[in-house]
Amino acid sequence: MIAGTFIAAALISATSLTITEPVDGGTYDGDWLTVRAIVENDNEIPDSVSHSLNGQPLVQVPRLNTDWYTYMQNDLHHGYSESPAPTDTTILWTAPVTGDYHEFPTPIIVDGIVYYPSNYGTDSLYALDAATGELIWKYRTGYTDDAVTVKDGYLYTASDSLWCLDALTGERIWATAAADADGSTPAVVGGRVYCGRASYSQSTSYIYCFNAITGAEIWSQTISGYTASCLTVCSGMVFIPAYMGSLYALDSNTGSLVWENTDSYGGYWDSSPVVVDNVIYINGQDSRTRAINAMTGITVWEVDITPGTYLSATIAYHDGRLYFGDQVDSFHCLDASNGSTIWSVPGVEHGSSGIADGIVFYGEGSNYYADSARVFALSCETGQVVWSYMTNTGPYGIVSSPAITDGVMYIAGTDGNLYAFGTGLKYTYLDDLFAEVGANELIVTSFDGGVAVAADTVNFTVTGTGINPPPSSLLGLCANPNPFTSSLSISYSMPEFGEAQLSVYDLSGRLVEILEAGSMSSGEHTLIWNPEASLPGGCYMIVVDACGERAVRRCVKL
Repeated sequence: MIAGTFIAAALISATSLTITEPVDGGTYDGDWLTVRAIVENDNEIPDSVSHSLNGQPLVQVPRLNTDWYTYMQNDLHHGYSESPAPTDTTILWTAPVTGDYHEFPTPIIVDGIVYYPSNYGTDSLYALDAATGELIWKYRTGYTDDAVTVKDGYLYTASDSLWCLDALTGERIWATAAADADGSTPAVVGGRVYCGRASYSQSTSYIYCFNAITGAEIWSQTISGYTASCLTVCSGMVFIPAYMGSLYALDSNTGSLVWENTDSYGGYWDSSPVVVDNVIYINGQDSRTRAINAMTGITVWEVDITPGTYLSATIAYHDGRLYFGDQVDSFHCLDASNGSTIWSVPGVEHGSSGIADGIVFYGEGSNYYADSARVFALSCETGQVVWSYMTNTGPYGIVSSPAITDGVMYIAGTDGNLYAFGTGLKYTYLDDLFAEVGANELIVTSFDGGVAVAADTVNFTVTGTGINPPPSSLLGLCANPNPFTSSLSISYSMPEFGEAQLSVYDLSGRLVEILEAGSMSSGEHTLIWNPEASLPGGCYMIVVDACGERAVRRCVKL
């Protein structure tokens, strides 16, 4: 491991706070709303952010974690972030850590650190400061074709071996030669690492499951075809696309075959499974986009996007829409329910896309030699160009996929540079808000060292009562009725078998009660909370920790 410092561009940031929800002057027909604030704080996380409604005591607002911790942001590869996004071509910094040929990996951002494994530059893994681009550490891993995964303080990367490093220091924890760069981004779920290794001479691939802490092998399985794409772990299964093979589903505990889908002629190259509500969305070598039932392996629908060519981009998903480009001439937005085209605009994409703040980002790349390539930002609604930035380029253009975290979009070029587009780190604070019927004044304030450093005020009107907030986007956490008097029905959804804990806290952070804890099956779980009659009325936080995620829902006891 080698430590060092990079020269970064001057930072453009300011201490400011903006309330984006509720909207100033807005009128709402329910008393449960969302409070969302964006804070720029000289690229440092504030000590705390709190809100006061109608002069009531301050209530702390939790920070929304928008880390992009694996390929396509999360374990299900949605490619979507709740972060704000850069709206122009301002560059926060560049770092000279890429090569000039096929820089395919996606930058990964966790806890203010950018991790990038250079593909054709120095064959080294870099850890950079997300605000400045300065080098924190680097580690020589060898050729790496895909993004790393960072979870629970550990970094996993598949290069000349499968490596596990300390994410903060770069120190080696363990390594195994059983997997390599052909197995793509490691999937880390439930304390296990899933990855693969292709044997081109035998036209087969080996899929492995390792203990995430020790590196001990748990199981291995052989499939036909080459694992050129990333695998996805969900609902107790591992989904593996194979070039010149099939789409396979293996049991995540044993490695045994659950089902095999052979509908794509030629299999899959680079396109990875995107799983939404037990439906897999994936692009095939036969120019078709498919939706496949994740439980049965049966194709739900398929559409021929660009006849006569293959599709390699992993699909980005948000709000019922699928976003991806082909390598010929178009960038597409499809309806996820049936595959119909919502819009299609000119564009050539080699890597995949990233979505945030109503914008879809991608790099212009192809298999043709060119002198330049652009980074594009398109409107998710219409496909119109919001902004574009011209770079120098290697033979394939820009083949990296973007990552958007804390208001900055990161993408690797083939001109020697890793780019960070934005004006500075912007932190999101998000919570539910119970407002009174009538006129309301909301003040949100950020604090550093106990001193208020920024604030914003909005006024809004509530016209109705009894409208409950929608389920949390994480784990489907929901609580009804809300407010409640004596009992509360709480439900949440487990994406797979794993450990979970459902707890109740007061607003000071004191644990009130653990409602359940232990190993939970996949699917929806519901229980009734009947608090002690002596529990005073007021606001409480329902918290579920499961599958490496935390979901929070505020409730009010009358």
